[in-house]
Amino acid sequence: MTPSRAIIRAARARLSRALFAAAMKGYKRLMNTPTSPVRPPEQRPPWDTLLPIPRSLASERHPLIVGHRGARGLAPENTLPAFEVAAELDIDGVEFDVQRTADGVLVVFHDDTVDRTTTGTGTLADLTLEQVRALDAGARFDGRFAGTRVPTLREALEYLKTTRLLLFIELKDPWRFPGMEQQCVDLVRELGLGPRTQFRSFYHDALHTLYRIAPEIAISELWDDRLPADDEVTFKTVDAPHQLLTPHNIRHMQARGQQVTAWTVNDLERARTLAGAGIDGLCTDYPDRLLALFG
Repeated sequence: MTPSRAIIRAARARLSRALFAAAMKGYKRLMNTPTSPVRPPEQRPPWDTLLPIPRSLASERHPLIVGHRGARGLAPENTLPAFEVAAELDIDGVEFDVQRTADGVLVVFHDDTVDRTTTGTGTLADLTLEQVRALDAGARFDGRFAGTRVPTLREALEYLKTTRLLLFIELKDPWRFPGMEQQCVDLVRELGLGPRTQFRSFYHDALHTLYRIAPEIAISELWDDRLPADDEVTFKTVDAPHQLLTPHNIRHMQARGQQVTAWTVNDLERARTLAGAGIDGLCTDYPDRLLALFG
């Protein structure tokens, strides 16, 4: 590549990252999403008490291959069939989202509303578990999955306990569900899954709550429109959109003691670039594609 082409390519990459960050900021303003400011150093957990990403039970792969919402490109997202696909592929882990029904039951679900992925309508948090169970969470993905239900967190964890998958559990909008941190911890502990679990959230106040009540379980900071600065280092894993990541900033975050994981990486060439930069984990809708990184 000639020097001029390299300069143009680098400029395009910087512009792409800036546009992505601006779009994410605009989306958060539009949705009026609450944020939790980075706490001052004296309010952060002691660094030497924090845990890294759990070690894979399935492989020695680096980076880890993690199925996004189970394996949402291959089966209905955040459902038992998606987790079954991930287990059959023998990838390293699955990421999934947790919310709470109107009657206080934790369920595995991503969107605020049930409209996109089920046969129902309305806000999930306004529905009882009975109402949620009546919805078909598979037919919209493919008729082969008709009759698939939204799983409770307990059902998901009970199935995942039978596999070798690591569990990357995202608490969705925890400010709307007071006490959900304790509920999640109680279930993970009851089923003995703590060593295989990493909790994560964009709402970092919830991460501090999780650390306070369950310091034995790993924690990841989720970021969307920017990466944490050097004076904002709080937890040992940074999970960020791949659009913001470069070989330089990956190495920089790792040099300060953090592991770096990326979402959502569906392109094999992009995955190769990030793997070559030494990234620690890749979250993908198509884990079957990314397994090609390892021959």
